Amino acid sequence: MKQFAIIIPAYKPDHKCEKLITEILAAGFQRIIVVDDGSGPEYAPFFDSLMPLPEVTVLRHAANQGKGRALKTAFHYILNQNLPYEAVITADADGQHLVSDMLKIAAQLSSTPHRFVMGVRDFTQKDVPFRSRFGNRFTRLLFRLSTGTSLTDTQTGLRGIPVSQLRLLLTVLGERFEYEMNMLAALKPKGIQIAEVPIETVYIDENKSSHFHPLRDSFHIYKIFLLYGLSGAASFGLDIGLYWIFLQLFRPEAPQLFIVLATIAARVLSSLFNYYVNRHKVFGQGSRQSLIRYYLLAAFIMLVSAGSVHFLYAEWLGRGEVVLKVLVDTLLFIFGFVVQRAWVFRKE
Repeated sequence: MKQFAIIIPAYKPDHKCEKLITEILAAGFQRIIVVDDGSGPEYAPFFDSLMPLPEVTVLRHAANQGKGRALKTAFHYILNQNLPYEAVITADADGQHLVSDMLKIAAQLSSTPHRFVMGVRDFTQKDVPFRSRFGNRFTRLLFRLSTGTSLTDTQTGLRGIPVSQLRLLLTVLGERFEYEMNMLAALKPKGIQIAEVPIETVYIDENKSSHFHPLRDSFHIYKIFLLYGLSGAASFGLDIGLYWIFLQLFRPEAPQLFIVLATIAARVLSSLFNYYVNRHKVFGQGSRQSLIRYYLLAAFIMLVSAGSVHFLYAEWLGRGEVVLKVLVDTLLFIFGFVVQRAWVFRKE
């Protein structure tokens, strides 16, 4: 196992981390990098006890900065020291990743040295906590919609990463749990393939030792889709407000066409607002062609919405046109997100 280094980000670890390190060394791994992510003076004796071990390197943050930053600290250390490793294996400090599974990751890295390797869990087992099962399914769906990549387990912390990919991953945004998701999203544009290796699904005390904060960290993970939804809602509100204003302006001047004129003027301005927000705040990228692509997509969605609702109403149900409109536009809202991410605002 000389060619692999184990990276363990640790924040306020307990005895399970010590046990894990002992088992890793017993399995034949010869380098472990432990990152103390600002655990504080109370935990200093634990990290000090690791320093005499020749196989263990302890890196320290003065204050808690998040799992993403802890991983980046280890990546920087490996590259700056020019350490002779072919790949690193990241593992959590809470004992949920078994050494036998790390050996599986190492074997996969040896057979596919240029692939990013993920240890994926089986969430169909009965002993998996509900929040973990639901979170995995929801995150997989949003990740597939956001990136076009389908993965079995997007939140696993047991990963094998070729050292040749570390420089790329150091450019990925994110400091906390969202970094692991952003890391995966950065692979496809670079043509890096992902290999999945089944691992044991271990939850200790229903994962109570996890430092994952559901509200704060979920926001960072799902931020792009949430911002897309907020952008759409703000644009809708702006469209309605402008529509009312233009009704008052055009009514005296064009009593026969004021509704049409108000609708067009409001939609043009609200769509420009939506385009700007999506390009600069939601997706954060685009090109000179983005505006043309955006309006082509908007026209397509408008035609599909009108045509679908008309067909379903006239040829099938004969009622419920408002409900049909809501259902169709909800699906088109998701479709619009996928197309904007993959085509309209793609990075050239």
